[in-house]
Amino acid sequence: RMAALLVLTALCLSGCGGGKLSEDFDEAAVKEAAQRATDCLVAGEYEDCVAMMSQELQAALTPETLSANVEAMNQQTGDFREYKSVAVVGQKDTDGKECAVAVVVGSFEKCNVTYNVSFNTEMEIIGLWMK
Repeated sequence: RMAALLVLTALCLSGCGGGKLSEDFDEAAVKEAAQRATDCLVAGEYEDCVAMMSQELQAALTPETLSANVEAMNQQTGDFREYKSVAVVGQKDTDGKECAVAVVVGSFEKCNVTYNVSFNTEMEIIGLWMK
């Protein structure tokens, strides 16, 4: 059974599902940043991934914690093969601020992994979830 990894989110996103992306975001830039973050995870470059995060999330998540969780997941997924898809939706955080959520699906040797990477308007990662 694949363990789900829930990384602390500095801003709890409202559970109303994805909507239209705010004009505060460039969809191509969100996709590129999300793929860069997942590239770091796949390559084991955890410090680089954490460096993309907001101050609040950096305070809650160390590269060591991220490494331990991703490495545990990698034992179940096998080697990375390719990205299958990247989609972007808009959401609001609990304060009503716009954020963008990229959903990146990666194909691995034994299964697919879905990464949800949330960004604030400064393009800092404010949430990271994998399963």
